[in-house]
Amino acid sequence: MRGMPKALIFVIDMAKREEYSVLKNFLTKGGFEAVAAVGSRDVNINYNIDFMTMSVDQVAKVAEEFDLLALAGGYKIYYHVLRKKPPLKIWDLNIDLEKLNALIQHFYKTGKTIIAPLAVPGYLAQLGLLKGKDATVYPITELIKILRDNGANFVNKPVVKSGGVITAKDITTTGEKEFLTILRETT
Repeated sequence: MRGMPKALIFVIDMAKREEYSVLKNFLTKGGFEAVAAVGSRDVNINYNIDFMTMSVDQVAKVAEEFDLLALAGGYKIYYHVLRKKPPLKIWDLNIDLEKLNALIQHFYKTGKTIIAPLAVPGYLAQLGLLKGKDATVYPITELIKILRDNGANFVNKPVVKSGGVITAKDITTTGEKEFLTILRETT
């Protein structure tokens, strides 16, 4: 008999501190065992998995152990998606895109749920994963344009489910009941 489903929360950046804790809380309340992973040393959380110490193949193998992927992108993803330089020199956009993409592609190709809040839907759109799908994103003109330019149908709602992808404008302001209802419909 299999235990509770497992959710992998990849914390790319902690700039929006509540993003990780809200995702973890929602997933736990949704019946998932939530496991945190990091890909850089500037993420200040307790984590179980360190992608910095793994090869791309090992990252994909870890993905096989999970039923759902949630991405906490913070400002790193925001500036990467917009192709802008961060305003502060102390911000390093050290995202290992090869590992991130291997992780995302594994979940997408195997039909497992991906949760993408804030600017992360823009990144998924740039990868071509939202083409023909409904999606929402943090409500700034540039991110909405990125969704549309990459074939996604922007929907002005707090949380949107399309296929196995759940997008959220701002997970920290999304209602728990609304999120859990959509999560249960998807998983």
